[in-house]
Formats: sequence, structure tokens, C-alpha cells
Amino acid sequence: MGVAQCLIIVAMLVLNSAFAAYELALASISAGRLKLLAEKHARGAASALRMKNRMEASLAVVQIGITLVGAIAAATGGAGAEGRFSPWLERSLELSPGLADVLAIALVVLPLSAVTIVFGELVPKTFALRHSEWVCLNLSLLMRAFSFPVFPAVVCFEWITRRLVGLLSRNVMASNDWGDGEPGLNELRAQASMLRTSRIIGARQEQMILGASRLSSIKVSDIMVPDEDIVMLFADGPLTEQLVTVHIDVHTRFPVTERRNDPQAIIGYANVKELFFLAKTHPENPSVREILRPLLPLAAESLVGEAFTRMMSEHVHLALVRHGDGTVAGILSLEDILEEVVGDIQDEFDRLPRHITASGRQWIVGGGAPLSRVREVLNRSDLAPNQPGSASLCEWLQVHHGVQPRTGMAYQIEGVRLLARKVRRHKLVEALVAAAPPASDAHERPAPAMEEPARRG
Repeated sequence: MGVAQCLIIVAMLVLNSAFAAYELALASISAGRLKLLAEKHARGAASALRMKNRMEASLAVVQIGITLVGAIAAATGGAGAEGRFSPWLERSLELSPGLADVLAIALVVLPLSAVTIVFGELVPKTFALRHSEWVCLNLSLLMRAFSFPVFPAVVCFEWITRRLVGLLSRNVMASNDWGDGEPGLNELRAQASMLRTSRIIGARQEQMILGASRLSSIKVSDIMVPDEDIVMLFADGPLTEQLVTVHIDVHTRFPVTERRNDPQAIIGYANVKELFFLAKTHPENPSVREILRPLLPLAAESLVGEAFTRMMSEHVHLALVRHGDGTVAGILSLEDILEEVVGDIQDEFDRLPRHITASGRQWIVGGGAPLSRVREVLNRSDLAPNQPGSASLCEWLQVHHGVQPRTGMAYQIEGVRLLARKVRRHKLVEALVAAAPPASDAHERPAPAMEEPARRG
């Protein structure tokens, strides 16, 4: 081959590498990143964003370019092989003209293919994966310029591709039982997992990213406190009653109801700080109605992300959730939403006591008492065999058996009788525990009445 033919092949190889690099870079970079760069007026970002938004057309441009440069390189190499290399093989090895042509083309095409694979595909694509942003910004203008003369072919290929991919996608989604139909969120979760694997972020930060991404798909009814678990203040109750409720269930805001223990009669909420201020300023006749604040209404079927945005914009910490028919479904606090992002939030009032005190034939046991000590005092080494000794009484009851205790309720589980004496924030704080009779059933069921020890005043 002559010098001109070699230069043409090298030029086509360079163009092939540019097309290959751009194809992978455009596919790997996110549209959000390109949009951010375009807003910052980065050079080439606007063109790259337009190419990204029409991905089928952009891929058609790249494939047309790769096909053209490949055809030109192959034709040039084949012509050079037949024109110069084939006669030399025919004379030197005394081969027939047909065999000399085949051997000449093979000796040219095989090395050219190897060079194309390495320098025209592998190297540029690997570079593009590591520097996708740089490749997109610097090559998008050239790719858009190349798309103009081949525009009719691009439009045709784009239309065909969209129709076929749409048909295939419908068939795939119809039989897909593992995807969630949220490619954007899947990409975010994959990026978070990659960042944690690379030790750029920790496990807690990954949990926050994943938790925040789920807010747009979780309904308010999934995380709210249901109406039967709402701790309320009675609007016309005495101040001492209100203070006892505040002491038992330590919150900063309490819904207020017009009918005792009836969530359907909730008329607003009261702030604990204002409750104490009310007791100081109106000691003779304090009424919680004087400090009543309205509750933000939310639909039970609304999304948590929308509820969070609304609560933040209106500067409220507590909302009243209603069903479609207007009945109260529960309440939602900002803490409930934040726990979906960062996990369970606990403060000093969430620490469960670990005491175990004898009371006749029974034991007063704190919710945080380890099962190892409960087994010891009850002489029941077989109690909760699948639970570690470090697990607490509260965890055994609520997590392992799924029981939501209520103050004053009795339970019989695994041959143990348990009376919930104190429940705070839906967690067992203190219980009266005793071994059940040997013939008792081991399944969870309401237990017989247990003797409540007298409390000292």
C-alpha cells in the first residue's frame, strides 16, 4: 500500500475511535449532569444535552459514522492489497492470481482488524468510561455538525428504532416480575451503592440517599400513626390530666379531641410549652382550648414526598391524615418522615429501663431488660431460643412476635404471662412478668388477669 492509502486508513481509524468514544460517553453520562453543565454555560454542554435528549437519533449518527469510516478503511485496504501486495505474493510464492488475492487481503485485513479493535474500540471506549463528561463536551458539536448531512437517514433510523424498541419494551414489561418501573430511581440507588463501595460515602449516607428516594413512592398512610394509636389530650379535661398524659407519652405536640379518646373528634393540637405557660398564667381555670392550633389536613393516599414539601412550606410539624370519606386515619409528624430517610430517631426518653424487681411470685421487668436475665429469673432457659440473650424484652415482644402493647393489656406468649404496665411511644417500658402454668398454651393470646402490685404514693 502507498503512503496515501496508509494515511486514509489512519484517518479512518481516528474517526472510528472518536465515534466509539462518543457513543459510550453519551450513554454513560446522566442527563441531569448535562443539564447542570448547560445551566452553567459550559462549552458544548447545550449540544450534548440535545444529543442526550434524542438518544435514538444520536446513536444513529454514531452508527452511520462508524459504518462509513469502516467501509472506507476496508475499501482502501482491500484496494491496496489487490493492487500492490497481491502481485508481489503471486511472483514471490508462485501462487495463482485468485489465491494471491485472498492471501493478500487476509494479510492486510487481519492486522487492520486487530489495530481497529484495540485503538478504534477498546482504548477510546475505556477512556470514555473514565472521562465521559470531557468526551461529551468536546465532541458533541462535531457530532451535531456531522448529523446535518445525514439527517434523512438519521430520522429514518430513529423512527424505526423507537417503534421496535417500544414493541419489545411492552413485551418485556408484561413478563417482568422483578423490575419496579423506575429507571431514574434505580440509577440513583446504583450510584449510591457504587459510592459506598468506593468508600466515598458511608453506609449511613447511603441509607439516607435510598430513604429520600423512596419518599416519592410511599403513601402517607404507610408511615402515619394510625388513629387507634394516637395519644390525645381531652379538650375539656383538667390540667392535671393533661400533665399526666404529657408525662407518660413524652412528645412536644399533642392532638386535642372534643370527645375523650375519640380521634374522630380531633379539633387541633396543643404545644407542651404553651400548656405549661397556660398553667402559669391561668392557674384558676386553664383550658387547653385557649392554646389550640389547627392541624394541617393531609389525604391518606397522598405521597410522603408531597406531604413533606407541604409541611415544610407551611412550617408545621404535625398533620392530621384523613381518608377519602373525611374520617380521621391518623397523624403524621415530620419525625415520621425523617425516620424514613435516616432510620429510627431516638432521644433520651427512648431509652428503655433494664431493671428487674421481684414482686411476690411475679417480676416487674423494664422493657430494656435483656432476655438472658429474664430467662434466669423465670428459670426458663428455653424461652425464645431463637433470640440472643442481649435482645430486650421489648424487642422479643414487639419485633419477634409482632405485638403492639397497650397499657393495661395482658398477654401470654411462650408460656410467659405479661401485663404491660407502661407503654411510651408505642414501646413497652415496663411489664409485670410471671411464668404461666405448665399446661398453658404457648401461642400468643390474652392472658388471665394478673395481680397488679400496689404502688407507693
